[in-house]
Amino acid sequence: MNFYCSSTDIRLPYVDLTKHKSKNDWFIYLDKGWTKNENYFYKGFSSSWCKIYFDPIIRIESNKLRDFPIYHNNDSVSNFKKLDKIVPVDGVVEIDKKINVTYQENFYPRISTKQLSFKESHEILYDALIENVGTFASSNKKTVYIPEHSGSDTLTVRSVFDYLNVEYETFKISNHTPTLSKLGHILSMDFWGFTQIQEKKDSVVVTGFYGDEYVSRNPKFVNALLDQRGYNMFDEVDKIGNCYMKKYINSYRGDMKDYTNISLEKLMSMICNDYQIWHLNSTSFLSPLKHPELIKLLGADNETVIGQLTNAELTKSIIEKCNPDLFKKMDKEKNHSDPKWFSNPEYLGSKHFEPLNT
Repeated sequence: MNFYCSSTDIRLPYVDLTKHKSKNDWFIYLDKGWTKNENYFYKGFSSSWCKIYFDPIIRIESNKLRDFPIYHNNDSVSNFKKLDKIVPVDGVVEIDKKINVTYQENFYPRISTKQLSFKESHEILYDALIENVGTFASSNKKTVYIPEHSGSDTLTVRSVFDYLNVEYETFKISNHTPTLSKLGHILSMDFWGFTQIQEKKDSVVVTGFYGDEYVSRNPKFVNALLDQRGYNMFDEVDKIGNCYMKKYINSYRGDMKDYTNISLEKLMSMICNDYQIWHLNSTSFLSPLKHPELIKLLGADNETVIGQLTNAELTKSIIEKCNPDLFKKMDKEKNHSDPKWFSNPEYLGSKHFEPLNT
Protein backbone atom coordinates (compact mmCIF):
# COMPACT_ATOMS: atom_id res chain seq x y z
CA MET A 1 0.00 0.00 0.00
CA ASN A 2 2.88 2.26 -0.93
CA PHE A 3 2.81 4.96 -3.59
CA TYR A 4 4.65 7.88 -5.06
CA CYS A 5 2.88 10.42 -7.30
CA SER A 6 4.96 12.87 -9.30
CA SER A 7 4.44 15.48 -11.99
CA THR A 8 7.57 14.17 -13.73
CA ASP A 9 8.88 10.70 -14.50
CA ILE A 10 11.38 10.34 -11.67
CA ARG A 11 12.02 6.57 -12.04
CA LEU A 12 12.22 4.55 -8.82
CA PRO A 13 13.68 1.18 -9.85
CA TYR A 14 15.46 0.69 -6.53
CA VAL A 15 12.18 -0.03 -4.72
CA ASP A 16 10.55 -2.10 -7.48
CA LEU A 17 7.52 0.12 -8.04
CA THR A 18 5.32 -0.15 -11.11
CA LYS A 19 4.78 3.07 -13.07
CA HIS A 20 1.39 4.28 -14.30
CA LYS A 21 0.28 7.53 -15.91
CA SER A 22 -2.91 9.34 -14.88
CA LYS A 23 -5.33 11.27 -17.07
CA ASN A 24 -3.86 14.56 -15.82
CA ASP A 25 -0.36 13.48 -16.94
CA TRP A 26 0.98 12.76 -13.47
CA PHE A 27 2.96 9.58 -12.83
CA ILE A 28 1.82 7.11 -10.16
CA TYR A 29 4.28 4.53 -8.81
CA LEU A 30 2.85 1.59 -6.82
CA ASP A 31 4.27 -1.37 -4.94
CA LYS A 32 3.03 -4.91 -5.59
CA GLY A 33 -0.50 -6.01 -4.67
CA TRP A 34 -2.74 -3.27 -6.09
CA THR A 35 -5.72 -4.01 -8.32
CA LYS A 36 -6.70 -1.70 -11.16
CA ASN A 37 -10.36 -0.83 -11.70
CA GLU A 38 -12.02 1.44 -14.24
CA ASN A 39 -10.70 4.70 -12.81
CA TYR A 40 -8.81 3.82 -9.62
CA PHE A 41 -6.24 1.53 -8.01
CA TYR A 42 -7.17 -0.32 -4.80
CA LYS A 43 -5.29 -2.22 -2.13
CA GLY A 44 -6.33 -3.58 1.26
CA PHE A 45 -9.42 -4.84 3.09
CA SER A 46 -12.26 -3.48 5.22
CA SER A 47 -10.27 -1.93 8.08
CA SER A 48 -7.11 -1.01 6.18
CA TRP A 49 -7.30 0.14 2.58
CA CYS A 50 -6.25 2.78 0.08
CA LYS A 51 -7.93 3.86 -3.15
CA ILE A 52 -6.15 6.10 -5.64
CA TYR A 53 -8.31 7.59 -8.39
CA PHE A 54 -6.46 8.45 -11.59
CA ASP A 55 -9.30 9.74 -13.81
CA PRO A 56 -10.12 12.59 -14.26
CA ILE A 57 -7.81 13.73 -11.41
CA ILE A 58 -5.79 11.95 -8.75
CA ARG A 59 -7.56 11.55 -5.41
CA ILE A 60 -6.21 9.48 -2.50
CA GLU A 61 -8.80 7.92 -0.18
CA SER A 62 -8.45 5.48 2.73
CA ASN A 63 -10.19 3.96 5.73
CA LYS A 64 -11.09 6.55 8.40
CA LEU A 65 -7.97 6.03 10.53
CA ARG A 66 -5.50 6.10 7.66
CA ASP A 67 -2.70 3.60 8.32
CA PHE A 68 0.07 5.52 6.59
CA PRO A 69 1.42 9.08 6.50
CA ILE A 70 1.12 11.23 3.39
CA TYR A 71 3.98 13.58 2.53
CA HIS A 72 4.06 16.16 -0.24
CA ASN A 73 5.92 19.07 -1.78
CA ASN A 74 4.99 21.17 -4.81
CA ASP A 75 5.27 18.35 -7.34
CA SER A 76 5.22 15.01 -5.47
CA VAL A 77 3.08 13.03 -3.02
CA SER A 78 4.21 9.85 -1.25
CA ASN A 79 3.55 7.71 1.82
CA PHE A 80 7.02 6.19 2.13
CA LYS A 81 9.39 8.98 1.07
CA LYS A 82 9.49 11.97 3.39
CA LEU A 83 8.85 15.26 1.61
CA ASP A 84 8.45 18.88 2.79
CA LYS A 85 4.99 18.65 4.38
CA ILE A 86 2.88 15.96 6.05
CA VAL A 87 -0.90 15.67 5.72
CA PRO A 88 -2.72 14.98 9.04
CA VAL A 89 -4.91 11.89 9.27
CA ASP A 90 -8.08 13.92 8.64
CA GLY A 91 -6.65 15.38 5.41
CA VAL A 92 -7.58 14.23 1.90
CA VAL A 93 -5.25 14.81 -1.06
CA GLU A 94 -6.35 15.63 -4.59
CA ILE A 95 -4.07 16.40 -7.52
CA ASP A 96 -5.33 18.29 -10.55
CA LYS A 97 -2.85 20.80 -11.91
CA LYS A 98 -1.55 21.23 -8.38
CA ILE A 99 -1.79 19.43 -5.05
CA ASN A 100 -4.81 20.30 -2.89
CA VAL A 101 -5.50 19.19 0.68
CA THR A 102 -8.97 19.34 2.22
CA TYR A 103 -10.02 18.32 5.72
CA GLN A 104 -12.89 16.16 6.96
CA GLU A 105 -15.34 17.87 9.31
CA ASN A 106 -16.10 16.41 12.75
CA PHE A 107 -13.34 13.83 12.28
CA TYR A 108 -12.61 13.23 15.97
CA PRO A 109 -15.27 11.83 18.33
CA ARG A 110 -16.63 13.71 21.30
CA ILE A 111 -15.50 12.24 24.60
CA SER A 112 -18.29 12.12 27.15
CA THR A 113 -17.82 14.09 30.34
CA LYS A 114 -19.26 11.08 32.15
CA GLN A 115 -16.35 8.72 32.65
CA LEU A 116 -16.61 5.12 31.48
CA SER A 117 -16.52 2.25 33.96
CA PHE A 118 -14.29 -0.79 33.47
CA LYS A 119 -17.28 -2.78 32.21
CA GLU A 120 -18.18 -0.10 29.67
CA SER A 121 -14.56 0.15 28.54
CA HIS A 122 -14.35 -3.62 28.18
CA GLU A 123 -17.45 -3.62 25.99
CA ILE A 124 -16.02 -0.92 23.70
CA LEU A 125 -12.79 -2.87 23.30
CA TYR A 126 -14.57 -6.19 22.81
CA ASP A 127 -16.96 -4.79 20.20
CA ALA A 128 -14.14 -3.12 18.26
CA LEU A 129 -12.07 -6.31 18.16
CA ILE A 130 -15.02 -8.48 17.17
CA GLU A 131 -15.90 -6.06 14.38
CA ASN A 132 -12.35 -5.77 13.05
CA VAL A 133 -11.59 -9.49 13.09
CA GLY A 134 -15.09 -10.65 12.09
CA THR A 135 -15.43 -8.26 9.14
CA PHE A 136 -11.95 -9.14 7.92
CA ALA A 137 -12.56 -12.89 8.20
CA SER A 138 -15.88 -12.70 6.33
CA SER A 139 -14.13 -11.85 3.06
CA ASN A 140 -10.53 -12.97 3.48
CA LYS A 141 -9.23 -15.77 1.27
CA LYS A 142 -5.51 -15.53 2.09
CA THR A 143 -3.50 -17.53 4.61
CA VAL A 144 -3.42 -15.77 7.97
CA TYR A 145 -0.35 -15.81 10.22
CA ILE A 146 -0.06 -14.75 13.87
CA PRO A 147 3.40 -14.58 15.49
CA GLU A 148 4.10 -16.73 18.54
CA HIS A 149 4.59 -13.68 20.68
CA SER A 150 4.04 -13.59 24.45
CA GLY A 151 2.91 -9.99 24.74
CA SER A 152 -0.58 -9.08 25.95
CA ASP A 153 -1.62 -7.28 22.77
CA THR A 154 -0.73 -10.11 20.37
CA LEU A 155 -2.38 -12.66 22.68
CA THR A 156 -5.48 -10.48 22.99
CA VAL A 157 -5.88 -10.36 19.22
CA ARG A 158 -5.14 -14.08 18.94
CA SER A 159 -7.81 -14.87 21.55
CA VAL A 160 -10.42 -13.09 19.40
CA PHE A 161 -9.44 -15.20 16.39
CA ASP A 162 -9.92 -18.29 18.57
CA TYR A 163 -13.24 -17.02 19.91
CA LEU A 164 -14.58 -16.47 16.38
CA ASN A 165 -13.08 -19.76 15.11
CA VAL A 166 -11.07 -17.95 12.45
CA GLU A 167 -8.32 -20.16 11.06
CA TYR A 168 -4.70 -19.02 11.28
CA GLU A 169 -1.19 -20.39 11.40
CA THR A 170 1.45 -19.33 13.89
CA PHE A 171 5.11 -18.63 13.21
CA LYS A 172 8.09 -18.23 15.50
CA ILE A 173 9.82 -14.87 15.79
CA SER A 174 13.45 -15.38 14.87
CA ASN A 175 16.27 -14.40 17.19
CA HIS A 176 17.95 -13.03 14.09
CA THR A 177 17.00 -9.83 12.32
CA PRO A 178 14.47 -10.31 9.51
CA THR A 179 15.15 -10.12 5.81
CA LEU A 180 13.11 -7.39 4.18
CA SER A 181 12.29 -6.37 0.64
CA LYS A 182 14.00 -3.27 -0.72
CA LEU A 183 10.97 -1.14 0.08
CA GLY A 184 10.57 -2.77 3.49
CA HIS A 185 14.18 -1.91 4.26
CA ILE A 186 13.50 1.76 3.45
CA LEU A 187 10.34 1.80 5.59
CA SER A 188 12.18 0.21 8.53
CA MET A 189 14.42 3.27 8.74
CA ASP A 190 11.52 5.53 9.75
CA PHE A 191 8.76 3.27 11.08
CA TRP A 192 9.54 0.83 13.89
CA GLY A 193 6.68 -1.49 12.95
CA PHE A 194 8.54 -2.65 9.86
CA THR A 195 11.45 -3.77 12.03
CA GLN A 196 9.28 -6.13 14.07
CA ILE A 197 7.47 -8.15 11.43
CA GLN A 198 8.16 -10.59 8.64
CA GLU A 199 6.97 -10.32 5.06
CA LYS A 200 4.98 -13.34 3.88
CA LYS A 201 4.02 -13.41 0.21
CA ASP A 202 0.30 -13.35 -0.63
CA SER A 203 -0.60 -13.67 3.06
CA VAL A 204 -1.98 -11.67 5.98
CA VAL A 205 0.17 -11.14 9.06
CA VAL A 206 -1.77 -10.22 12.21
CA THR A 207 -0.17 -7.84 14.71
CA GLY A 208 -0.83 -6.49 18.19
CA PHE A 209 0.36 -3.06 17.06
CA TYR A 210 -1.44 0.07 18.29
CA GLY A 211 -2.50 -1.59 21.54
CA ASP A 212 -0.44 0.80 23.67
CA GLU A 213 -1.73 3.86 21.85
CA TYR A 214 -5.43 3.06 21.44
CA VAL A 215 -5.94 1.11 24.67
CA SER A 216 -4.19 3.33 27.23
CA ARG A 217 -0.80 1.70 27.75
CA ASN A 218 1.49 4.23 26.08
CA PRO A 219 3.05 5.97 29.12
CA LYS A 220 3.41 9.31 27.35
CA PHE A 221 -0.21 9.41 26.23
CA VAL A 222 -1.50 8.18 29.59
CA ASN A 223 0.65 10.76 31.36
CA ALA A 224 -0.98 13.47 29.23
CA LEU A 225 -4.46 12.11 29.99
CA LEU A 226 -3.95 11.89 33.76
CA ASP A 227 -2.24 15.28 33.82
CA GLN A 228 -5.47 16.78 32.41
CA ARG A 229 -7.29 15.31 35.39
CA GLY A 230 -4.81 16.62 37.94
CA TYR A 231 -3.00 13.36 38.61
CA ASN A 232 0.70 12.54 38.36
CA MET A 233 1.12 9.25 36.54
CA PHE A 234 4.30 8.22 38.31
CA ASP A 235 2.80 8.94 41.74
CA GLU A 236 -0.06 6.58 40.85
CA VAL A 237 2.36 3.93 39.54
CA ASP A 238 4.48 4.16 42.68
CA LYS A 239 1.45 3.21 44.78
CA ILE A 240 1.43 -0.16 43.03
CA GLY A 241 3.93 -2.95 43.62
CA ASN A 242 5.45 -5.06 40.89
CA CYS A 243 3.19 -5.30 37.87
CA TYR A 244 3.21 -6.21 34.19
CA MET A 245 4.19 -2.71 32.98
CA LYS A 246 6.34 -1.46 35.89
CA LYS A 247 9.78 -1.79 34.29
CA TYR A 248 8.56 -0.38 30.99
CA ILE A 249 6.87 2.64 32.62
CA ASN A 250 9.96 3.37 34.72
CA SER A 251 12.02 3.68 31.55
CA TYR A 252 10.01 6.83 30.77
CA ARG A 253 10.86 8.72 33.95
CA GLY A 254 12.33 12.12 33.16
CA ASP A 255 10.98 11.98 29.60
CA MET A 256 7.56 13.60 29.96
CA LYS A 257 8.16 17.33 29.49
CA ASP A 258 6.26 17.34 26.17
CA TYR A 259 3.34 15.32 27.57
CA THR A 260 1.81 17.71 30.09
CA ASN A 261 -0.70 20.53 29.59
CA ILE A 262 -2.03 18.83 26.45
CA SER A 263 -5.69 19.21 25.52
CA LEU A 264 -7.87 16.16 24.90
CA GLU A 265 -8.23 17.22 21.25
CA LYS A 266 -4.45 17.36 20.84
CA LEU A 267 -4.07 13.97 22.50
CA MET A 268 -6.61 12.42 20.11
CA SER A 269 -4.69 13.92 17.20
CA MET A 270 -1.40 12.49 18.47
CA ILE A 271 -2.88 9.00 18.76
CA CYS A 272 -4.58 9.05 15.36
CA ASN A 273 -1.47 10.37 13.61
CA ASP A 274 0.66 7.53 14.95
CA TYR A 275 1.58 5.34 11.94
CA GLN A 276 3.15 1.96 12.65
CA ILE A 277 2.47 -0.57 9.89
CA TRP A 278 0.65 -0.89 6.56
CA HIS A 279 0.48 -3.36 3.68
CA LEU A 280 3.80 -3.95 1.95
CA ASN A 281 3.95 -5.51 -1.52
CA SER A 282 1.96 -8.77 -1.35
CA THR A 283 2.04 -8.96 2.46
CA SER A 284 -1.06 -7.57 4.16
CA PHE A 285 -1.08 -6.57 7.83
CA LEU A 286 -4.11 -6.69 10.11
CA SER A 287 -3.91 -4.71 13.37
CA PRO A 288 -7.29 -5.18 15.12
CA LEU A 289 -6.36 -2.94 18.07
CA LYS A 290 -6.79 0.12 15.85
CA HIS A 291 -10.43 1.18 15.56
CA PRO A 292 -12.18 4.60 15.64
CA GLU A 293 -14.35 3.59 18.61
CA LEU A 294 -11.29 2.91 20.76
CA ILE A 295 -10.57 6.64 20.96
CA LYS A 296 -13.52 6.76 23.36
CA LEU A 297 -11.39 4.88 25.91
CA LEU A 298 -9.81 8.26 26.67
CA GLY A 299 -13.00 8.72 28.66
CA ALA A 300 -12.39 5.72 30.93
CA ASP A 301 -12.36 6.39 34.67
CA ASN A 302 -9.05 6.75 36.52
CA GLU A 303 -9.17 3.28 38.04
CA THR A 304 -9.61 1.69 34.60
CA VAL A 305 -6.88 3.84 33.00
CA ILE A 306 -4.35 3.13 35.76
CA GLY A 307 -5.22 -0.58 35.87
CA GLN A 308 -4.73 -0.84 32.12
CA LEU A 309 -1.50 1.18 32.18
CA THR A 310 0.11 -0.83 34.95
CA ASN A 311 -1.25 -4.32 34.50
CA ALA A 312 -3.02 -4.47 31.11
CA GLU A 313 -6.24 -5.30 32.95
CA LEU A 314 -8.51 -4.21 30.11
CA THR A 315 -6.74 -6.22 27.43
CA LYS A 316 -6.43 -9.20 29.77
CA SER A 317 -10.21 -9.09 30.26
CA ILE A 318 -10.58 -9.83 26.53
CA ILE A 319 -8.31 -12.87 26.80
CA GLU A 320 -10.26 -14.03 29.85
CA LYS A 321 -13.48 -13.87 27.84
CA CYS A 322 -12.22 -15.22 24.51
CA ASN A 323 -9.52 -17.80 25.31
CA PRO A 324 -8.11 -17.84 28.86
CA ASP A 325 -5.77 -20.73 27.95
CA LEU A 326 -3.55 -18.14 26.29
CA PHE A 327 -2.62 -16.73 29.70
CA LYS A 328 -0.18 -19.64 29.93
CA LYS A 329 1.81 -18.06 27.11
CA MET A 330 1.91 -14.50 28.47
CA ASP A 331 5.12 -12.89 29.70
CA LYS A 332 5.28 -11.80 33.33
CA GLU A 333 6.29 -8.31 32.22
CA LYS A 334 6.01 -6.31 29.01
CA ASN A 335 8.57 -7.09 26.28
CA HIS A 336 10.26 -9.74 28.44
CA SER A 337 10.70 -12.32 25.66
CA ASP A 338 11.31 -9.93 22.77
CA PRO A 339 14.43 -10.54 20.67
CA LYS A 340 16.99 -7.77 21.13
CA TRP A 341 16.40 -6.34 17.68
CA PHE A 342 12.84 -5.37 18.70
CA SER A 343 14.00 -2.57 20.98
CA ASN A 344 17.72 -2.00 20.41
CA PRO A 345 18.15 1.32 18.51
CA GLU A 346 21.34 -0.07 16.97
CA TYR A 347 19.23 -2.45 14.94
CA LEU A 348 16.34 -0.24 13.93
CA GLY A 349 16.50 0.77 10.29
CA SER A 350 20.14 -0.23 10.09
CA LYS A 351 22.32 -2.42 7.95
CA HIS A 352 21.22 -5.36 10.10
CA PHE A 353 18.01 -5.50 8.06
CA GLU A 354 19.32 -7.08 4.91
CA PRO A 355 17.17 -6.21 1.88
CA LEU A 356 15.70 -8.91 -0.32
CA ASN A 357 16.15 -8.73 -4.06
CA THR A 358 12.40 -8.34 -4.59
